[in-house]
Amino acid sequence: MNNKFLLGASTLLLLIFNFPFSTFSQIKAVTEKGDTIYVYNNGTWSYEPKEFNESKSQFDYFSYELKVDTARTSFIKPELSKKEVQNQNGQFSIYYDESKWKRVPAATLNEDAEFAFQAKESDVWCVVISEETAIAKDALIKIAKKTMEGNTGSPVTINQVEYRVVNGKPVLRGLLAANFSGISFMFDTYYYSDERGSVQFVTWSSDQIWRKNQDLIENLLNGFQVL
Repeated sequence: MNNKFLLGASTLLLLIFNFPFSTFSQIKAVTEKGDTIYVYNNGTWSYEPKEFNESKSQFDYFSYELKVDTARTSFIKPELSKKEVQNQNGQFSIYYDESKWKRVPAATLNEDAEFAFQAKESDVWCVVISEETAIAKDALIKIAKKTMEGNTGSPVTINQVEYRVVNGKPVLRGLLAANFSGISFMFDTYYYSDERGSVQFVTWSSDQIWRKNQDLIENLLNGFQVL
């Protein structure tokens, strides 16, 4: 694999895809139950804001309208995805094909990630980030878009948003495109949330490599199983 591209892609993720709670002193979000909450840098949250000097325009991105499709078929774990890793609070497992993917130290790609993977034969990477705060899935993708734009200074396009049933549970699939240092990147992502917390399952590569490896990437994403 191209080591120069690996360095650039890893740096990109560290810059733009740290979990968005760290971007602002407080973020206004909506839980799965419809409650409005305020999330802070230290991981705490409250129903009322602790600071009142934030510009309301800072949260305008929550009004961004997503065009959401619904997949006509459900998705299940591929037969060859037999290796399992389970997150620390028992919310979910990830099943993957060891012949196609290898685990790498999560902190090398994102300091907040719980798991990280790298494709063995292509320049594709993945991190899984889980948080204890339950935030609605559509809010997660809006926060991710805003964070990426804020940290790169470049527009981020949401190419597709789709509700899917994956191993019997509803997830939101988001396909985001970004340009950084002259490279066009594609982020193929799953978002999930329940009362135990929120999950970002993020794969990324150049757009050219993404087009060649969609089956490889989807097989990894569809190894996501809620417990």
